Amino acid sequence: MSYSHSFQKSAFIIIPVYNRKEITLTCIKHLDECDDLSCFQIVVVDDGSTDGTREALADLYPQVKVLPGDGNLWWTGAMARGMEYACKQGAEFVIWLNDDCLPKEGTLKGLVEFMRIHPSTLVAPSCITLSEGEVTRHHNGCCGRQGLAAEVGEVVDVEGLAGWCVGMPIAVIEAIGLPDAKKFPHYSGDDMYTYKASQNGFRVCLNGTLEASLVGPVHDQLSIRDYFKYGIAPGKTLKAIFWNYKSPYRLPTQFFYFMEKYGYFIGTLLFTLKLISWLSLWLKYQFLSFSPYLAKRYLPN
Repeated sequence: MSYSHSFQKSAFIIIPVYNRKEITLTCIKHLDECDDLSCFQIVVVDDGSTDGTREALADLYPQVKVLPGDGNLWWTGAMARGMEYACKQGAEFVIWLNDDCLPKEGTLKGLVEFMRIHPSTLVAPSCITLSEGEVTRHHNGCCGRQGLAAEVGEVVDVEGLAGWCVGMPIAVIEAIGLPDAKKFPHYSGDDMYTYKASQNGFRVCLNGTLEASLVGPVHDQLSIRDYFKYGIAPGKTLKAIFWNYKSPYRLPTQFFYFMEKYGYFIGTLLFTLKLISWLSLWLKYQFLSFSPYLAKRYLPN
């Protein structure tokens, strides 16, 4: 049986996109060059792009299924919509793939093969960046608060996974439902869903034999200090840090994260301590931002 025939009906690649047409097209072109476009069902969830992403995909890659959004799906909602579609189409496996993550040739097939050999397993490849000949392996797995990466040839069991590239059997959705886009619209939608899977009897792991490259700027989580520069009004920084969907410190997301992971009593205590710490840092950096001298010396340029 050929790869094309055996994989196409069973595995769906879910790619959430929004207003970065060139990155999205580069990703699809890469999948085409790796023969993944013909071997898998590719589902792009376009959350209301206004830069011509949807039209370009329809023109260049008509075989790609595009599911539209209205701009309110964010990462988790987009993934949930794609996963729901895959279930209705009879998928056996789904693979999350961000459009700034380019799997090495054979990696996506390798994820499916690994899941076939190891039932009830979620698996991610090693995610790397290459700069001046130096390979950086990024932490795309975690146990507790410890970030983990897999070296070449390693299989590392973890509790949760970053959503750059993750394969899972459809049995996960049948067991725990779709990712929770209300509690975790953007940040933590990936690691909390995979953590929930691990707590419900599924194996979650990194496979260092498989590899994907991250393209463009790859950042560690922003610190609160990174949100400040001279002259920003307090209300603006408060909103940007503690309420914006794209902030890792968004308070509703953090509250639900602690509740889900640690339970009501311990979760409330830990969330309260974190909130006090974050607000203290906000006061400190907000004070520094009022002075051009202090801002220049102690805040990001």
